[in-house]
Amino acid sequence: MTTKDFLFLNYSFVPNSTFIFQSFEKAGYSCDFVDEHTLREFRPIHKYKNVVLYLHEPHTIPITNHLIDNYFQDSFLIQHDDTDFEDVQVWSNRSPDLVMQREYTEQTKHPYSCPLYPFHFPVPTLYDANSQEKIYDVVFVGTMTNQRRLPFIQHMVELAQGPLKNLKWYLDVGPTKFPDPHPCGSPTQTYKQIVNSSKIGLHYHGNSYDALRPWELASTKTAIIMPKLRVKSTFDDYMPFKDYCMIDDNFQDLEEKIVYMLENDRYKDYAERAFKNYNDNHTPEKCFEYYHNVVKKYANL
Repeated sequence: MTTKDFLFLNYSFVPNSTFIFQSFEKAGYSCDFVDEHTLREFRPIHKYKNVVLYLHEPHTIPITNHLIDNYFQDSFLIQHDDTDFEDVQVWSNRSPDLVMQREYTEQTKHPYSCPLYPFHFPVPTLYDANSQEKIYDVVFVGTMTNQRRLPFIQHMVELAQGPLKNLKWYLDVGPTKFPDPHPCGSPTQTYKQIVNSSKIGLHYHGNSYDALRPWELASTKTAIIMPKLRVKSTFDDYMPFKDYCMIDDNFQDLEEKIVYMLENDRYKDYAERAFKNYNDNHTPEKCFEYYHNVVKKYANL
């Protein structure tokens, strides 16, 4: 029986995980890919140095457990989790040897003794050099994925209709003018034009603390105002990102921070630094490079 480097147990409809996993193959590793459609028919004809477990539905776990327990006992097991769960999940009978956790914060509970590392979504650039005339002062595009956004949105609308009504706003808080970009979908051309044409982009937590929006805004040379990033992927030991204007969690300083950013065109400096940081450290290719380096540190390669 021949041996391959990786077996990826992946969801076919999730482009973020698929990008990372396929990047291993492009880097020269021998890989097999099994998804939710092919799992039931999969019969191992190779050994694998490393098995990456992402499939975790109630109907897939018994099958992946059978494979791991009976065929991959000697494989290095990596649990890949880009769900919205902060706590490390239990998806297998066997303890993983490494956990890669997107929603890894200081509050994350880790039931295993193995290494735990953060990562964030690999978000492609939306930059359009032809749409860089900053005609909007402030933009917010988002959906009500979580009720914790509602007070922020209400406060933002009050500012836009009250003390900051002199500014040019672009607000879309639902699937109204165009669909909100989503990890399982593609940004619309309208959305790309809007964010490229904005001085300041606002962001607030939805279902998770990691999100697409900060990277989309940074990639378009748009200054970011948002609460403190909670995900460890952006901490100093991993993939640092500090090039944004921070607001309190209760967002009562939002008006003050918007005014501050627009005064003397301060937003330009924030936007340039965020843009540089994104391109230097946070592109999809850089996200894979970081992920790959972690895996190389521990896995059988």
